[in-house]
Amino acid sequence: MTVSQLLVAVLGTTTTGQTADGTVFSKNLAAQKASIAFVCIYIFFFASTWGPIAWVVTGEIFPLKVRAKALSMTTATNWLLNWAIAYSTPYLVNWGPGNANLQSKIFFIWFACCFLCITFVYFMIYETKGLTLEQIDELYAEVKVASQSVGWRPTTTFTEIRASVAAQGGLGPKAGGNLAHEEKTGEYRNEAES
Repeated sequence: MTVSQLLVAVLGTTTTGQTADGTVFSKNLAAQKASIAFVCIYIFFFASTWGPIAWVVTGEIFPLKVRAKALSMTTATNWLLNWAIAYSTPYLVNWGPGNANLQSKIFFIWFACCFLCITFVYFMIYETKGLTLEQIDELYAEVKVASQSVGWRPTTTFTEIRASVAAQGGLGPKAGGNLAHEEKTGEYRNEAES
């Protein structure tokens, strides 16, 4: 995504021009088509990564006791920043009084934002693949640097948690089956056969 933004910025800046009245013209039609292709590539990768994964990360990253409030704040922040970008972009891109007239140069800004996202993920987002929500809380308590979370292993596994719940009268072990249920089923079959 970052490379796509940079290429669109470079191609758009080097292959377009502007007349005195603000009309934009293309010096190289092939470069403009390549820019459109890179915008489509960016959209594909955003829609398959950053777009949906942001919601997954925010759903897992907060401790259980503050998750609802934190998700409300992250959703509100997302909407507010989406509005700010949508509101300011025409003023940044367009020509005329009160506008920045950046045109394709706006993609340098988007490139910088994508690059900052890479560093943010590396330093701030913990690896939570395969962990339960309780284990994620344990991860945050034990690992202080996000980049070191990849090799972390929980002290308890999901199987141990399930066995603990079963011992307290909750869910039984799934793999071994329920002996009482099997006995009842066997009794029913014996009665049905007689």
